[in-house]
Amino acid sequence: MTDTRFGSPKPQRVSLSQQAHLYLRDQIEAGRYQPGERLPSQDELAAQLSISRLTLRDALRSLEQEGVLQVKHGIGTFVSPSYGHRLESGLERLESILELAARQGFQVVFDDLYVTQEPADKDLALVLQVPPGTLLTRVGRTFRVGSRPVAYLLDLAPASLLAPEEIDGAFDGSILNLLKRRSDLCLSHAVAEIQAICAGDELGALLKVKPRQVLQLLEETLYNGDGVPVEFSRNYFVPDFFQFRVVRR
Repeated sequence: MTDTRFGSPKPQRVSLSQQAHLYLRDQIEAGRYQPGERLPSQDELAAQLSISRLTLRDALRSLEQEGVLQVKHGIGTFVSPSYGHRLESGLERLESILELAARQGFQVVFDDLYVTQEPADKDLALVLQVPPGTLLTRVGRTFRVGSRPVAYLLDLAPASLLAPEEIDGAFDGSILNLLKRRSDLCLSHAVAEIQAICAGDELGALLKVKPRQVLQLLEETLYNGDGVPVEFSRNYFVPDFFQFRVVRR
């Protein structure tokens, strides 16, 4: 027996809160609720879906963690203003986030620029295939579309390849493009891994999201033509603004 209260059969192993989650997301994807629009009250939604308010709150909480909804306590629940306006990219293409944004017509700015040097710990030394203690240049900055922070980018490369003085307060490009311009460095490919994490306090403050909100973490190692790693990055994306896909051929 299946439950059809949300308009389509769902297997019993899918909980009611998961069904509500999927149904509401489908309604938003279909344009029933527009970005920035306020949803009906929780009482109305619970009655409409024939579920308890507790079950509905579980569904709303998961949609909020995905960045689909914004819950403003005492005011209401809203579709995230940027939902449906995403940067989309296939991970098979070696390009910077700046190039991706420009190609899709977004105007972006970087701020919170932080540049320092640090010795490679054993984990980074292993990733970059350098001796532990090798000086690395660390570059962090927030990526904004309009006034909204949508990503935090962290790049690490040996200081012999990327000197801190190459990056001043006016730097608004990408580390990838900076390395691409080096005549003595032939870049070949990158290996990327993507996973979901919770923002935590520090990233939450930088990206202006709640600490429990889910982010997409894209870790990427960049290689030269000899297969030697030259740079490692950790990029934290607000998921309602980015959509990554894998193209298989």
